[in-house]
Amino acid sequence: MPTITIDQEKCSADGLCMAECPFLLLTPREDGVPQLVKGAENMCVNCGHCMAVCPAGAISVGGADSADFPRTDAGLAVTIPQAMQLFRGRRSVRVFRKDPVSRADIETLIDMTRWAPTARNLQPVHWMVAEQPHVNRLAELVIEWMRRNGTLPEIVEAFENGRDMIHRNAPCLLIAHAHEASLSPQVDCAIALASVEVACQPMGLGACWAGFFMRAAKFYQPINEYLKLPEGHHVYGALMLGTPAHRLRRIPPRAAASVTWR
Repeated sequence: MPTITIDQEKCSADGLCMAECPFLLLTPREDGVPQLVKGAENMCVNCGHCMAVCPAGAISVGGADSADFPRTDAGLAVTIPQAMQLFRGRRSVRVFRKDPVSRADIETLIDMTRWAPTARNLQPVHWMVAEQPHVNRLAELVIEWMRRNGTLPEIVEAFENGRDMIHRNAPCLLIAHAHEASLSPQVDCAIALASVEVACQPMGLGACWAGFFMRAAKFYQPINEYLKLPEGHHVYGALMLGTPAHRLRRIPPRAAASVTWR
């Protein structure tokens, strides 16, 4: 339950915070200075838009003063060509170097995801970082699940012959989990992981969705026992992460977007 405070001395009554609030929690007094509507603190999702938009720095949320937070840097704005290159150049990397991913890089990526959108800004995403040999052990458990269910015998055979098509011998498996009672845990975790998949590229890293692991974790209890997640938590997504073994020099074609305009 965040506390919203308005410094009436600093406020210029420009109305920006009222226009920006997604839940219309601010309303003007007779002098134009905003005030909270009744019950606002119970409805506020702590998004910080009111504080971010206020040029006078007159608003604090949850006791945090706007002066304590960095300003956006226009000089670091990404250009359209740069954004196009970043997204069009994204590849699902399945051939990795053996080098481990530095924990500093992983921590930076996870830190960035704190600003990824979540339902009502509840931020329910938790992370588990599996490194070797745990990545290989989890691959073995996935194969065990496949073998018991007669699923994809060619993948099982390849694994038995030394070819890991589950985790592709990645040095790291980044697992997103959340409590089942969260408002939208699957979507929240997917957005966070997609953010990592794009953001890892400037670090010289690559990622690929661990689809076999994700499906097995949903149905095979020994995987969850191995992970030892908190009570009520489930795996909602995972990425293989590492340094690509090869430089991918060209951008393959993709089907045209299917769009309906209304």
